[in-house]
Amino acid sequence: MNLRVKLDFGGGRAPMAVGMLSEVGRELIFEFEEEFVASGLNLAPFRLPPSPGPKLFAHHPGLETFGLFEDSLPDGWGRMIVDRMFKERHGRKPTIAELLACVGANGRGALTYEPAEEDLDGSAGEFDLVRLAEAAMAAEASVAAETLARLAKAGGSSGGTRPKAYVGYNPETGRFCADRLELPPGFEHWLVKFNTRSDGPEAGEKEFAYYRAAMAAGADMEPCRLAETSAGRFFMTRRFDRTKDGGRLHMASAAGLLHADFRIPGEDYALLFRLTDALTRDYGAKKELFRRAALNVLGHNRDDHLRNFSFLMDAQGKWTLAPFYDFTWAEGPNGWQTLSVAGEGWDPGVADLVRLASQVGLDGKTAKEIVEQVQCALRGAQL
Repeated sequence: MNLRVKLDFGGGRAPMAVGMLSEVGRELIFEFEEEFVASGLNLAPFRLPPSPGPKLFAHHPGLETFGLFEDSLPDGWGRMIVDRMFKERHGRKPTIAELLACVGANGRGALTYEPAEEDLDGSAGEFDLVRLAEAAMAAEASVAAETLARLAKAGGSSGGTRPKAYVGYNPETGRFCADRLELPPGFEHWLVKFNTRSDGPEAGEKEFAYYRAAMAAGADMEPCRLAETSAGRFFMTRRFDRTKDGGRLHMASAAGLLHADFRIPGEDYALLFRLTDALTRDYGAKKELFRRAALNVLGHNRDDHLRNFSFLMDAQGKWTLAPFYDFTWAEGPNGWQTLSVAGEGWDPGVADLVRLASQVGLDGKTAKEIVEQVQCALRGAQL
Protein backbone atom coordinates (compact mmCIF):
# COMPACT_ATOMS: atom_id res chain seq x y z
CA MET A 1 0.00 0.00 0.00
CA ASN A 2 1.25 3.49 -0.88
CA LEU A 3 0.24 6.63 1.02
CA ARG A 4 0.85 10.17 -0.15
CA VAL A 5 1.87 12.26 2.85
CA LYS A 6 1.02 15.96 2.68
CA LEU A 7 1.49 18.96 4.92
CA ASP A 8 -1.67 21.04 5.17
CA PHE A 9 -1.36 24.29 7.14
CA GLY A 10 -4.89 25.25 6.09
CA GLY A 11 -5.98 28.88 6.20
CA GLY A 12 -6.29 29.01 2.41
CA ARG A 13 -2.83 27.56 1.74
CA ALA A 14 -2.51 24.68 -0.72
CA PRO A 15 -1.31 21.41 0.87
CA MET A 16 2.35 20.64 0.25
CA ALA A 17 3.44 17.16 -0.86
CA VAL A 18 5.92 15.74 1.66
CA GLY A 19 6.56 12.28 0.26
CA MET A 20 5.38 8.70 -0.26
CA LEU A 21 5.06 6.13 2.52
CA SER A 22 5.07 2.58 1.15
CA GLU A 23 4.23 -0.63 2.95
CA VAL A 24 5.90 -3.65 1.36
CA GLY A 25 5.15 -6.77 3.36
CA ARG A 26 6.26 -5.90 6.88
CA GLU A 27 8.62 -3.17 5.76
CA LEU A 28 7.90 0.56 5.71
CA ILE A 29 9.74 2.79 3.24
CA PHE A 30 9.47 6.57 3.00
CA GLU A 31 10.79 8.87 0.30
CA PHE A 32 10.63 12.67 0.40
CA GLU A 33 9.43 14.67 -2.59
CA GLU A 34 12.22 16.65 -4.22
CA GLU A 35 10.22 19.86 -3.83
CA PHE A 36 9.86 19.29 -0.11
CA VAL A 37 13.58 18.65 0.33
CA ALA A 38 14.19 21.98 -1.41
CA SER A 39 11.59 23.83 0.70
CA GLY A 40 13.84 24.10 3.76
CA LEU A 41 11.11 22.82 6.12
CA ASN A 42 12.18 20.11 8.55
CA LEU A 43 9.40 18.15 10.23
CA ALA A 44 11.61 15.66 12.08
CA PRO A 45 15.07 17.22 12.41
CA PHE A 46 16.66 14.54 14.62
CA ARG A 47 15.56 11.22 13.14
CA LEU A 48 14.15 11.92 9.66
CA PRO A 49 15.64 15.11 8.17
CA PRO A 50 14.67 15.74 4.53
CA SER A 51 17.06 14.22 2.00
CA PRO A 52 16.78 12.45 -1.37
CA GLY A 53 16.32 8.70 -1.68
CA PRO A 54 14.22 6.04 0.05
CA LYS A 55 14.45 5.50 3.82
CA LEU A 56 13.77 2.08 5.32
CA PHE A 57 12.20 2.13 8.78
CA ALA A 58 14.69 0.58 11.18
CA HIS A 59 12.56 -1.13 13.79
CA HIS A 60 12.78 0.39 17.27
CA PRO A 61 11.31 -1.10 20.47
CA GLY A 62 7.87 0.36 21.06
CA LEU A 63 7.66 2.09 17.65
CA GLU A 64 5.58 0.89 14.71
CA THR A 65 6.77 3.39 12.12
CA PHE A 66 8.94 6.50 11.74
CA GLY A 67 8.41 8.85 14.70
CA LEU A 68 7.10 11.51 12.30
CA PHE A 69 4.11 9.27 11.51
CA GLU A 70 3.94 7.55 14.89
CA ASP A 71 2.48 10.78 16.30
CA SER A 72 -0.40 10.48 13.83
CA LEU A 73 -1.32 6.94 14.88
CA PRO A 74 -4.31 6.48 17.20
CA ASP A 75 -3.27 5.24 20.63
CA GLY A 76 -5.04 3.51 23.50
CA TRP A 77 -8.80 3.93 23.23
CA GLY A 78 -8.67 5.43 19.74
CA ARG A 79 -6.63 2.46 18.50
CA MET A 80 -9.11 0.00 19.99
CA ILE A 81 -12.02 1.70 18.21
CA VAL A 82 -10.30 1.86 14.82
CA ASP A 83 -9.11 -1.76 15.12
CA ARG A 84 -12.63 -2.96 15.87
CA MET A 85 -14.22 -0.81 13.18
CA PHE A 86 -11.70 -2.09 10.60
CA LYS A 87 -12.34 -5.69 11.65
CA GLU A 88 -16.08 -5.15 11.19
CA ARG A 89 -15.43 -3.94 7.64
CA HIS A 90 -12.55 -6.12 6.52
CA GLY A 91 -12.39 -9.05 8.93
CA ARG A 92 -8.93 -8.23 10.28
CA LYS A 93 -6.89 -5.56 12.04
CA PRO A 94 -5.40 -2.78 9.90
CA THR A 95 -1.75 -2.54 8.92
CA ILE A 96 0.16 0.61 9.87
CA ALA A 97 -0.45 2.20 6.47
CA GLU A 98 -4.15 1.34 6.73
CA LEU A 99 -4.28 2.93 10.19
CA LEU A 100 -2.84 6.12 8.77
CA ALA A 101 -5.38 5.96 5.94
CA CYS A 102 -8.09 5.83 8.61
CA VAL A 103 -6.62 9.02 10.07
CA GLY A 104 -6.66 10.67 6.62
CA ALA A 105 -6.96 14.44 7.00
CA ASN A 106 -8.50 14.32 10.48
CA GLY A 107 -5.51 13.64 12.70
CA ARG A 108 -3.46 15.71 15.09
CA GLY A 109 -1.21 18.36 13.59
CA ALA A 110 -0.93 19.22 9.91
CA LEU A 111 0.05 15.92 8.28
CA THR A 112 -2.53 14.25 6.05
CA TYR A 113 -2.59 10.84 4.36
CA GLU A 114 -4.06 9.90 0.96
CA PRO A 115 -5.93 7.91 -0.13
CA ALA A 116 -7.95 8.05 3.06
CA GLU A 117 -10.24 5.29 4.27
CA GLU A 118 -13.76 6.04 3.04
CA ASP A 119 -15.70 8.50 5.18
CA LEU A 120 -16.52 6.89 8.50
CA ASP A 121 -19.72 8.79 9.13
CA GLY A 122 -21.81 10.59 6.55
CA SER A 123 -23.93 12.45 9.12
CA ALA A 124 -21.49 15.32 9.67
CA GLY A 125 -24.35 17.75 10.18
CA GLU A 126 -25.88 15.80 13.06
CA PHE A 127 -24.13 15.73 16.41
CA ASP A 128 -25.20 14.51 19.83
CA LEU A 129 -22.52 14.69 22.52
CA VAL A 130 -24.61 12.69 25.01
CA ARG A 131 -25.14 9.88 22.52
CA LEU A 132 -21.44 9.85 21.71
CA ALA A 133 -20.53 9.73 25.43
CA GLU A 134 -22.90 6.85 26.02
CA ALA A 135 -21.44 5.00 23.03
CA ALA A 136 -17.93 5.57 24.37
CA MET A 137 -18.92 4.15 27.76
CA ALA A 138 -20.36 1.08 26.04
CA ALA A 139 -17.42 0.59 23.69
CA GLU A 140 -15.86 -2.14 25.82
CA ALA A 141 -18.94 -4.24 25.13
CA SER A 142 -20.21 -5.40 21.75
CA VAL A 143 -21.51 -2.40 19.82
CA ALA A 144 -22.98 -2.04 16.35
CA ALA A 145 -20.82 -1.24 13.34
CA GLU A 146 -22.52 2.14 12.92
CA THR A 147 -21.61 3.04 16.52
CA LEU A 148 -17.98 2.06 15.93
CA ALA A 149 -17.91 4.23 12.80
CA ARG A 150 -19.31 7.18 14.76
CA LEU A 151 -16.70 6.75 17.50
CA ALA A 152 -13.88 6.31 14.99
CA LYS A 153 -14.96 9.46 13.15
CA ALA A 154 -15.12 11.50 16.36
CA GLY A 155 -12.02 10.31 18.16
CA GLY A 156 -10.34 7.40 16.43
CA SER A 157 -7.19 9.38 15.66
CA SER A 158 -6.79 10.68 19.21
CA GLY A 159 -4.16 9.48 21.64
CA GLY A 160 -4.25 8.35 25.25
CA THR A 161 -6.22 5.74 27.14
CA ARG A 162 -9.39 7.73 27.89
CA PRO A 163 -12.18 8.00 25.28
CA LYS A 164 -11.97 11.30 23.39
CA ALA A 165 -13.82 13.13 20.66
CA TYR A 166 -12.83 15.97 18.37
CA VAL A 167 -15.71 18.44 18.25
CA GLY A 168 -16.64 21.88 17.06
CA TYR A 169 -17.56 24.08 20.02
CA ASN A 170 -18.94 27.60 20.25
CA PRO A 171 -17.70 29.16 23.54
CA GLU A 172 -20.31 31.93 23.32
CA THR A 173 -23.37 29.71 22.92
CA GLY A 174 -22.12 26.45 24.47
CA ARG A 175 -23.27 24.54 21.39
CA PHE A 176 -21.43 21.61 19.80
CA CYS A 177 -21.19 20.36 16.24
CA ALA A 178 -19.34 17.55 14.50
CA ASP A 179 -15.68 18.27 13.85
CA ARG A 180 -14.68 19.07 10.29
CA LEU A 181 -11.97 21.04 8.53
CA GLU A 182 -14.14 24.14 8.15
CA LEU A 183 -16.41 24.89 11.10
CA PRO A 184 -19.44 27.22 11.17
CA PRO A 185 -18.82 30.83 12.28
CA GLY A 186 -18.16 31.12 16.02
CA PHE A 187 -17.13 27.48 16.41
CA GLU A 188 -13.61 26.34 17.37
CA HIS A 189 -11.80 23.01 17.35
CA TRP A 190 -12.00 21.40 20.80
CA LEU A 191 -11.29 17.99 22.34
CA VAL A 192 -13.68 16.32 24.80
CA LYS A 193 -12.51 13.58 27.18
CA PHE A 194 -15.17 11.16 28.33
CA ASN A 195 -15.13 9.44 31.71
CA THR A 196 -14.56 5.70 31.97
CA ARG A 197 -15.81 3.15 34.46
CA SER A 198 -12.27 2.63 35.75
CA ASP A 199 -11.60 6.38 36.18
CA GLY A 200 -14.99 7.07 37.72
CA PRO A 201 -17.55 9.80 37.01
CA GLU A 202 -15.41 12.49 38.68
CA ALA A 203 -12.46 12.15 36.26
CA GLY A 204 -13.48 15.20 34.24
CA GLU A 205 -14.01 17.37 37.31
CA LYS A 206 -10.64 16.27 38.72
CA GLU A 207 -8.77 17.18 35.55
CA PHE A 208 -10.56 20.54 35.44
CA ALA A 209 -9.44 21.24 39.03
CA TYR A 210 -5.87 20.46 37.96
CA TYR A 211 -6.24 22.80 34.98
CA ARG A 212 -7.29 25.64 37.28
CA ALA A 213 -4.31 24.97 39.55
CA ALA A 214 -1.94 24.96 36.58
CA MET A 215 -3.34 28.29 35.38
CA ALA A 216 -2.93 29.74 38.88
CA ALA A 217 0.69 28.59 38.74
CA GLY A 218 1.22 30.50 35.48
CA ALA A 219 1.31 27.53 33.11
CA ASP A 220 0.70 27.97 29.39
CA MET A 221 -2.50 26.02 28.65
CA GLU A 222 -5.32 26.30 26.16
CA PRO A 223 -8.74 27.27 27.57
CA CYS A 224 -10.54 24.34 29.21
CA ARG A 225 -14.11 23.84 30.36
CA LEU A 226 -16.45 21.21 31.78
CA ALA A 227 -19.10 19.96 29.39
CA GLU A 228 -22.31 19.69 31.40
CA THR A 229 -24.51 16.93 29.93
CA SER A 230 -27.12 14.46 31.11
CA ALA A 231 -24.50 11.74 30.62
CA GLY A 232 -21.97 13.39 32.96
CA ARG A 233 -19.47 16.23 33.28
CA PHE A 234 -16.62 15.91 30.83
CA PHE A 235 -13.30 17.73 30.63
CA MET A 236 -12.77 19.60 27.37
CA THR A 237 -9.97 21.74 25.97
CA ARG A 238 -9.38 23.85 22.88
CA ARG A 239 -6.99 22.18 20.45
CA PHE A 240 -3.62 23.90 20.12
CA ASP A 241 -2.85 22.32 16.74
CA ARG A 242 -5.63 24.39 15.16
CA THR A 243 -5.73 28.17 14.75
CA LYS A 244 -8.71 30.51 14.94
CA ASP A 245 -8.45 31.37 11.23
CA GLY A 246 -8.91 27.74 10.18
CA GLY A 247 -5.20 26.98 10.02
CA ARG A 248 -3.28 23.97 11.24
CA LEU A 249 0.12 23.57 12.90
CA HIS A 250 2.52 20.68 12.58
CA MET A 251 2.66 18.87 15.92
CA ALA A 252 5.43 16.55 17.06
CA SER A 253 5.76 14.90 20.45
CA ALA A 254 9.11 14.50 22.16
CA ALA A 255 8.69 10.74 21.75
CA GLY A 256 8.11 11.06 18.01
CA LEU A 257 11.00 13.47 17.51
CA LEU A 258 13.42 11.18 19.36
CA HIS A 259 12.06 7.78 18.23
CA ALA A 260 11.54 6.92 21.89
CA ASP A 261 9.17 4.38 23.46
CA PHE A 262 7.14 6.67 25.72
CA ARG A 263 5.61 3.73 27.61
CA ILE A 264 8.85 2.77 29.33
CA PRO A 265 10.19 4.95 32.18
CA GLY A 266 13.88 5.76 32.41
CA GLU A 267 14.34 9.09 30.65
CA ASP A 268 15.00 12.25 32.64
CA TYR A 269 13.51 15.74 32.40
CA ALA A 270 16.99 16.93 31.41
CA LEU A 271 16.44 15.29 28.02
CA LEU A 272 13.38 17.48 27.44
CA PHE A 273 15.39 20.60 28.24
CA ARG A 274 18.05 19.64 25.69
CA LEU A 275 15.37 19.00 23.11
CA THR A 276 13.66 22.34 23.85
CA ASP A 277 16.97 24.19 23.59
CA ALA A 278 17.75 22.55 20.25
CA LEU A 279 14.35 23.33 18.70
CA THR A 280 13.38 26.71 20.15
CA ARG A 281 16.52 28.35 21.64
CA ASP A 282 14.03 30.10 23.91
CA TYR A 283 14.86 30.68 27.60
CA GLY A 284 11.18 31.36 28.22
CA ALA A 285 10.36 27.86 26.99
CA LYS A 286 12.86 26.45 29.49
CA LYS A 287 11.12 28.27 32.33
CA GLU A 288 7.76 26.94 31.14
CA LEU A 289 9.13 23.40 30.94
CA PHE A 290 10.49 23.67 34.48
CA ARG A 291 7.06 24.89 35.66
CA ARG A 292 5.50 21.77 34.13
CA ALA A 293 8.05 19.53 35.80
CA ALA A 294 7.23 21.14 39.15
CA LEU A 295 3.48 20.80 38.56
CA ASN A 296 3.77 17.13 37.59
CA VAL A 297 6.05 16.22 40.47
CA LEU A 298 4.32 18.20 43.22
CA GLY A 299 0.82 17.53 41.84
CA HIS A 300 1.43 13.76 41.64
CA ASN A 301 1.03 13.43 37.89
CA ARG A 302 3.42 10.54 37.39
CA ASP A 303 2.21 9.79 33.87
CA ASP A 304 4.51 12.52 32.48
CA HIS A 305 5.85 10.51 29.55
CA LEU A 306 7.50 11.82 26.40
CA ARG A 307 4.29 11.79 24.38
CA ASN A 308 2.75 14.26 26.82
CA PHE A 309 5.23 16.96 25.77
CA SER A 310 4.93 18.33 22.25
CA PHE A 311 6.26 21.01 19.94
CA LEU A 312 4.56 22.99 17.18
CA MET A 313 5.97 24.12 13.84
CA ASP A 314 4.35 26.84 11.74
CA ALA A 315 4.39 27.34 7.97
CA GLN A 316 7.67 29.27 8.20
CA GLY A 317 9.38 26.37 9.95
CA LYS A 318 9.55 28.02 13.39
CA TRP A 319 9.30 25.65 16.37
CA THR A 320 7.67 26.49 19.71
CA LEU A 321 6.88 24.51 22.84
CA ALA A 322 3.24 23.38 22.68
CA PRO A 323 0.90 24.30 25.55
CA PHE A 324 0.71 22.07 28.63
CA TYR A 325 -1.79 19.19 28.46
CA ASP A 326 -2.86 15.92 30.15
CA PHE A 327 -2.25 17.30 33.63
CA THR A 328 -4.13 15.39 36.33
CA TRP A 329 -3.50 13.02 39.24
CA ALA A 330 -2.00 9.81 37.91
CA GLU A 331 0.17 6.94 39.02
CA GLY A 332 3.20 6.13 36.94
CA PRO A 333 4.41 2.65 35.98
CA ASN A 334 4.77 0.66 39.21
CA GLY A 335 4.49 3.93 41.14
CA TRP A 336 7.50 5.60 39.51
CA GLN A 337 7.63 9.08 38.02
CA THR A 338 7.83 8.26 34.31
CA LEU A 339 10.40 11.02 33.75
CA SER A 340 12.96 11.12 36.52
CA VAL A 341 14.05 14.45 38.03
CA ALA A 342 17.81 14.91 38.19
CA GLY A 343 18.07 11.13 38.37
CA GLU A 344 15.37 10.61 41.01
CA GLY A 345 12.38 8.62 39.79
CA TRP A 346 10.91 6.94 42.84
CA ASP A 347 10.11 9.90 45.07
CA PRO A 348 11.20 13.18 43.46
CA GLY A 349 10.62 16.40 45.38
CA VAL A 350 11.63 20.04 45.69
CA ALA A 351 15.32 19.28 46.28
CA ASP A 352 15.44 17.25 43.06
CA LEU A 353 13.73 20.04 41.14
CA VAL A 354 16.33 22.51 42.41
CA ARG A 355 19.12 20.18 41.25
CA LEU A 356 17.42 19.81 37.87
CA ALA A 357 17.28 23.59 37.45
CA SER A 358 20.99 23.83 38.11
CA GLN A 359 21.77 21.01 35.65
CA VAL A 360 19.82 22.59 32.78
CA GLY A 361 21.12 26.13 33.22
CA LEU A 362 18.05 27.68 34.79
CA ASP A 363 18.63 30.59 37.13
CA GLY A 364 18.34 29.41 40.76
CA LYS A 365 16.25 32.40 41.88
CA THR A 366 13.83 31.89 38.99
CA ALA A 367 13.53 28.17 39.74
CA LYS A 368 12.77 28.85 43.41
CA GLU A 369 10.08 31.36 42.50
CA ILE A 370 8.44 28.90 40.10
CA VAL A 371 8.43 26.12 42.73
CA GLU A 372 6.87 28.43 45.30
CA GLN A 373 4.23 29.58 42.81
CA VAL A 374 3.37 25.96 42.00
CA GLN A 375 3.17 24.99 45.67
CA CYS A 376 0.88 27.96 46.39
CA ALA A 377 -1.40 27.08 43.45
CA LEU A 378 -1.68 23.42 44.47
CA ARG A 379 -2.45 24.37 48.07
CA GLY A 380 -5.08 26.86 46.92
CA ALA A 381 -6.73 24.17 44.81
CA GLN A 382 -6.45 21.66 47.68
CA LEU A 383 -4.69 19.16 45.46
